[in-house]
Amino acid sequence: MSSRAKRLWLITGAVVALLIVLNLLAQALDRAAGGGTPSGAGDSSYATTDDGLAAYAALLAHFGHSVTRQRGSFADNVPSPDTTVVMIEPAVVTTADTDALLAFTSAGGRLVIGGSNPYYLRNLRDRPPEWSSAGRTVWNATGLGPVHEIVAAARGRWVASGTSTPVVGTGDDALLNFERVGRGEMWFLADPSPLENALLSQADNAAFGLALAGSRPVVFAEGVHGYGKERGLGAIPTPWKIALLLGIVAALVFVWSRARRFGPPDTKSRELPPARAEYVRSLSDTLERTHERAAALAPAQTYARRRLTQRAALGATPTSEELTRAARDLGCSDDEIAALLAPIGNDEQALALGRVTARVAGGDGRTD
Repeated sequence: MSSRAKRLWLITGAVVALLIVLNLLAQALDRAAGGGTPSGAGDSSYATTDDGLAAYAALLAHFGHSVTRQRGSFADNVPSPDTTVVMIEPAVVTTADTDALLAFTSAGGRLVIGGSNPYYLRNLRDRPPEWSSAGRTVWNATGLGPVHEIVAAARGRWVASGTSTPVVGTGDDALLNFERVGRGEMWFLADPSPLENALLSQADNAAFGLALAGSRPVVFAEGVHGYGKERGLGAIPTPWKIALLLGIVAALVFVWSRARRFGPPDTKSRELPPARAEYVRSLSDTLERTHERAAALAPAQTYARRRLTQRAALGATPTSEELTRAARDLGCSDDEIAALLAPIGNDEQALALGRVTARVAGGDGRTD
């Protein structure tokens, strides 16, 4: 692999790793805001703490309701009027939100709303029910199907009905009131604790929650609990995005500057050249220093004669005539035979010795 390709792969890997880190960071930020964690906002369908509604949302889904969460401003994302909107203990309700809620209900929507100190009801009705913090722990219900007893945490009650009608309780002591608005209906819940995780399994609280939802799809309003519309990378604040972008650029510059140093590991020892190449190099150095061809090439002649003797089986001390006949049998020319037997005096004879040496050594490939 070329150095350019290695660098490209390193940069690609660094970018992928940084994107994974950014995505994990974005998810952590989203969870830190309370989404899907036990520390979620109170009376949110995301929260699994005692005062959360995660169990209520799971109950509705279990009994066939389509359950969704509406994030961000309610006014910017109004659900269909064939749904039930659950808005419990909203932290912030703007005028635009109440206008959208009123329009949603008038068009045929079902709104379940309430909680402690529901100031926002004054923007929904001219005479809303009046809330008091003096609640009850047990409520008896009639007219809600299988719901007979509701257990609560005594966090509130309606002490005046206004234009609404008590459903659970009486006019000056009610848990749940009802009012028809246009083609839809509003259900005012003074104490949401029967729907919360801690008490949902008590008495007939689960049946009470199902009765409030009706037979419609259910939308939990989560923007009023601080959950923004954006999620993942979109939830990261702009200054953080700029800082992260600068970090990415710095990391890429660092990788680019160091990529040329990356590569396969060094070998444990230096790779040595082949023996024949080393011999030729040393022979060349000897010739360059001494300019004495005969002395420098004498070892090569000795090697060639020894190899020729071995190949022709001439015995330990062959004569010149025997070496000459053996060389001719191998196809050597007169110049090559002369270079084999006589001292080398010029470049042509040195080349001839090289040819005959290669010829006699080529039988079995040995170079010793």
